[in-house]
Amino acid sequence: MTVSPSPDVQDAALRNRRRRRVALWALVAVAVLEVAINVALNTGVTQAIMGRATDRTRLTWQRAWWLYPVGRLHLKGFTLTQQDSDVWWKVEVDELEAGMSLTGLLRKRVDVDGINGHGASFHLEPSGAPAEPSDPNSKPWVIHLKDVTLHDVRELDFSRVRFAGALDVTGMLNLQSRERLQVDLPSVRVTEGFIEVDGKRVARLESLDSRARLDAPFRAGKGYDLSKALGGQVKTRIDVLPLDWLNDLLGASAPVSLRGGAGRMDLDVRMERNTLEPGSQLKASGEALDLRAGPMRVRAPWSLQASMDAEPKGQPSGQLRLAFAPVHVSGPKGHDLEVPEVTLTVQARRREGQPGLELKPALRVAKSQPLDLRVLNPWLGQTLEIDSGHVTVRSEEHSKGAKARNALELRMDTDLISGRMGPNKVLLRAEVEVDARQLSWDMTELGLSGTTLRLRDVSSNGNVPIRAWSGNFTLPRASLSLSPTVLKARFVSQLTDTQPIVALITSSKKLPGFLTSLLNIPKVEVTGQVQIDERGLQLRELKAKGEGFSLEGHLDLVQGNITGALLASLGAVTGGIELRPGKHDLHLLKATEWFKRQPVPPFR
Repeated sequence: MTVSPSPDVQDAALRNRRRRRVALWALVAVAVLEVAINVALNTGVTQAIMGRATDRTRLTWQRAWWLYPVGRLHLKGFTLTQQDSDVWWKVEVDELEAGMSLTGLLRKRVDVDGINGHGASFHLEPSGAPAEPSDPNSKPWVIHLKDVTLHDVRELDFSRVRFAGALDVTGMLNLQSRERLQVDLPSVRVTEGFIEVDGKRVARLESLDSRARLDAPFRAGKGYDLSKALGGQVKTRIDVLPLDWLNDLLGASAPVSLRGGAGRMDLDVRMERNTLEPGSQLKASGEALDLRAGPMRVRAPWSLQASMDAEPKGQPSGQLRLAFAPVHVSGPKGHDLEVPEVTLTVQARRREGQPGLELKPALRVAKSQPLDLRVLNPWLGQTLEIDSGHVTVRSEEHSKGAKARNALELRMDTDLISGRMGPNKVLLRAEVEVDARQLSWDMTELGLSGTTLRLRDVSSNGNVPIRAWSGNFTLPRASLSLSPTVLKARFVSQLTDTQPIVALITSSKKLPGFLTSLLNIPKVEVTGQVQIDERGLQLRELKAKGEGFSLEGHLDLVQGNITGALLASLGAVTGGIELRPGKHDLHLLKATEWFKRQPVPPFR
């Protein structure tokens, strides 16, 4: 006899079978979902979807796996790239794991937390990419990376400047496409690393501990505004390597070269909204720096100190002091000059209600030992060959409490100089004032605009003797090339009288009647262009003006021999003067027409 199960038993068995089928289908669904997610992650589908929607922001990876929803996302070969019209940057991580919201992708959000990465690098360089208009109706993507820890960051590459070593970083990134870029790095630590410039190692980081924040809003048509975006603190100790690496940047044909200068630097920088904050300071010093410029060589140990302090009213005041002591200068034939100390001090004060800092630089050059001026003969000998004389270099001294007329003034004073211009004996004293505010340097020449030359007690035993003459020469434009050594300048001068003019244009002790009255003209203004090199002196666009007197022309002076042409007017009389070695001719008939026919040789 067959016994049938009761209806209750049959219903229970049916429910169990249904549960098993549901569980099986759920398991299959989860497996399909896991497979779909991992397939999407590894076939580039996810990257392609995000790439089409994130303007110039790209997230990519080489391999990925994710046990969703209980596991963490694992990525290998991860990169995050951002590009706009100004900069391009990329973060690369060898391996990382993180928690990620899958549903956030449906809302154009990349929400990742608990990121733990190993082996990373960062690259940044100018972009130059054309601006691309964005659809104003499209919803921008949001990339939010929080609780990020990166170990063994091997490289930070900022185009020409690069860090190579190992550092650990913790922080977060919040990128709202076309709205805002935020980066918070509460801890960046380096145990050791190197800083490179154009592939050359320039410093070794002994230690680094920093925190940084970046908050840059997006400006339509301008990209992310970094002008007030940066804040934080950096404390580091650096070994400065010898500066020989600079010579590769200057090139083999550069007239200057640098050697030595290795030292140590301790740096503590505090910044808020791209502005240095009180408490920032720098201390550094180094071995002798060896600078060669043309025939000259300068050697000096160096030190640098800088600090930003708070003033009573809360406006920070900074000071920078760069010192070289002692400074040893040597010439091509062993003539030496030693300056006990050269110091450049810059005071910085925040301008109330205005951006930036008010800077007040001051130059102090301790009085040097006397330098034998015969060191100039290889360059100056064809113009004035020096037999004896010395020069000292110093800055202008000011008493305490007195207002400095020029805090960036360099002075050179000579004793009595004895020399020869061809057969003529010359005695003089000279003072040179250099306005350091107008100094410039482009690796081929030194700009000396604003320099003033004062000559006094000038005497000569030429055909027309000069006695106790003086004159001032201002150089509104001037430059000194070092290889070869060439001085080019436009000058404006105030002469006490016309003694040197008469001496130049007279080849005999007996003056023609046309020139006799020149000796009695006081206060003459002279302008022109001058070039002095190893082959002599050249004057062009020469013009002189005094009471009832004017003169214009050009001339060359080599070992006391003069060639050129001048046109002089004395009252109603005008005459031309032809200058030749040993003989000067006058042209009183149609002098102006004669002068216009005289060719003006160009500067050598």
